Amino acid sequence: MGNLRYLNFSGTRIGGMIPQQLGNLSNLQFLDLSSNYLLYVDNFLWLSGLSFLEHLDLQLRLSNCQLHHFSPLATANFSSLTVLDLSHNQFDNSFIPSTIDSEALGNLTSISRLDLSLNTGPEGRIPRSMASLCNLKSINLRESLDLRSSSISGHLTDQLGQFKNLDNLDLANNSIVGPIPQSLGHLSNLRVLQIYNNKLNGTLSEIHFSNLTKLSWFRVGGNKLTLEVRHDWIPPFQLVALGFHNCYVGSRFPQWLHSQKHLQYLNLLNSGMSDLFPIRFLKSAFQLKFLDLGLNQFHGQITDLTKVTQLLFLSVHSNNMSGPLPLISSNLVYLDLSNNSFSGSVSHYLCYRINEPKSLIGLKLKDNSLQGEIPDCWMSYQNLEILELSNNKFTGKLPNSLGSLTSLIWLLLGKNRLSGTIPVSLKNCTALESLDVGENEFVGNIPTWTGERFSRMVVLILRSNNFHGPLPTRLCDLAFLQILDLADNNLFGTIPKCINNITGMVAANSFTRSSQQYLPLPLDGDVILTEKASVVSEGEAIEYDEILNLVKETDVSRNNLTKSIPLEMTNLKATQSLNFSHNSFTGRIPESIGAMRSLESIDFSVNQLSGEIPQSMSNLMSLNHLNLSNNKLTGKIPSSTQLQSFDASSFTGNDLCGAPLPKNCAENVSVSEDENGDEDEDEVDHWLYAL
Repeated sequence: MGNLRYLNFSGTRIGGMIPQQLGNLSNLQFLDLSSNYLLYVDNFLWLSGLSFLEHLDLQLRLSNCQLHHFSPLATANFSSLTVLDLSHNQFDNSFIPSTIDSEALGNLTSISRLDLSLNTGPEGRIPRSMASLCNLKSINLRESLDLRSSSISGHLTDQLGQFKNLDNLDLANNSIVGPIPQSLGHLSNLRVLQIYNNKLNGTLSEIHFSNLTKLSWFRVGGNKLTLEVRHDWIPPFQLVALGFHNCYVGSRFPQWLHSQKHLQYLNLLNSGMSDLFPIRFLKSAFQLKFLDLGLNQFHGQITDLTKVTQLLFLSVHSNNMSGPLPLISSNLVYLDLSNNSFSGSVSHYLCYRINEPKSLIGLKLKDNSLQGEIPDCWMSYQNLEILELSNNKFTGKLPNSLGSLTSLIWLLLGKNRLSGTIPVSLKNCTALESLDVGENEFVGNIPTWTGERFSRMVVLILRSNNFHGPLPTRLCDLAFLQILDLADNNLFGTIPKCINNITGMVAANSFTRSSQQYLPLPLDGDVILTEKASVVSEGEAIEYDEILNLVKETDVSRNNLTKSIPLEMTNLKATQSLNFSHNSFTGRIPESIGAMRSLESIDFSVNQLSGEIPQSMSNLMSLNHLNLSNNKLTGKIPSSTQLQSFDASSFTGNDLCGAPLPKNCAENVSVSEDENGDEDEDEVDHWLYAL
């Protein structure tokens, strides 16, 4: 088929080696072999047979073909190639696959689209030869879907302005350093610029934007950049999206943003602003869907937002806002007003238009001064997945309508003054993965239906309440549980032997669960919401977020639990922290505790444990906190570098001997041996002298 000009085998699931005879199709203008996972090649020399054509709009698409090597550019003439797609393959971790000559890359003078994304991990510097690609309109260098592990480094070249036809430049999530060159302002066709989450620094001035009349998508956050423009500057562009998080835009809310009539996405998280909340901007930005002003120092009040109906995402967390909560539109999907000084009741806010279905998926109001009872108005919030009301001044009982939140995943109510029992209606929230009602005034038994209804539960925090009664054996049904905190209550009885059914603490990878939720938004602007939990370890509260899914802890301290620590407990080998202190446990420490190699903290203090410290405990090489004080333990502390490294206070209040205690075990041994007649007095004295 020597006259063939168009050949498309994409997505046909054909397999085997690509035949070199394809090189005989000298009239071929379009070749697409992408998305054929079973295709492979041994070399690309056959591509040189396609080099005789002139003025050719040649597109070479080899995406998702398991390619490891690509070496035709040094021998083939691809000056007419307009599209080169090598994405989603398995090239090595050099910036350009090592088998491609960088010099040869500069010969692709007609190239308009270059896609090297989704490979093993491009690293190294951007080749200087790319400055010759004057027709380049789109370059995609993103390494993976999460964009967190790429290592592209080096500076942005001053010749950036030579890419006159470039309309999309995406270098996000890499390690590019230095300033952004002023020649950026020459890219008059540039529509999308994404270089967020690199190591860029320096200043962005009006010169950088002088000719960017088509710029609509500008995301440079996650760098150390400073924006310096005149107060009355009017930019030449109309943005749809602006991402400037963790950069400095000035102490005032930028006035030039009022000129942006198409803005839908605005991220100014942690950008150094100290100003009144820009309510006028928010009410006049009729297209705005996403606004993040968190981690600044905005102050004042937020008035009625019910008419801001287009807004889907609003975050003003960690500022100095005060006053009552604002009324919001029923269209809002996510609201984060946490860590401010909002006060008063939440009834007017939650019960506004009570019969109107609400779109809220996430509501975060923690760390404020909100007070009064939590109102019984949750029937309209059927989409709610995240509810955080921790660390306020809420009082009274939990409303029954909380049970109507059947989509709820995280429910955080800790550090309030809530009382009464856990409402039975909460058993309807079967999607719950994290429940924190710690440090309140709840009473009653731990509901027996907890294990049956919350089969997805990973975090259960009930500490510092007035719960009483035995531990329900149905807790063992919480197979995915990783954090169990029942400390400081009035619980009695024993730890059920079925505790080893909690497989979430058995192996490090027993249940792969992310502590993140994805909030879908328009503009490809999906938001990752990271769960946080305050976990008490070694007497100190530690807030975990990104690594919360890796934390595995059991704390039943300060209760009235009795009898022995069940041997089955030691099957939870991935557990990192055990706190059984201030109870009435008896019997011996299980000898098999040494199998819990992940343990970093053990507190068995103030109990009635007896017998010797298990020798296997010396195998716990990750242990950095140990408290066995105030029990009835006897004998010699096992010899190991690990156990002897702890302070003597870890062992006091027992009948123990040996380092690190000052009491020498030899005294006990000598009396015993003398009484038994095993050694004469001279031999004993010689042995003691040797010690």
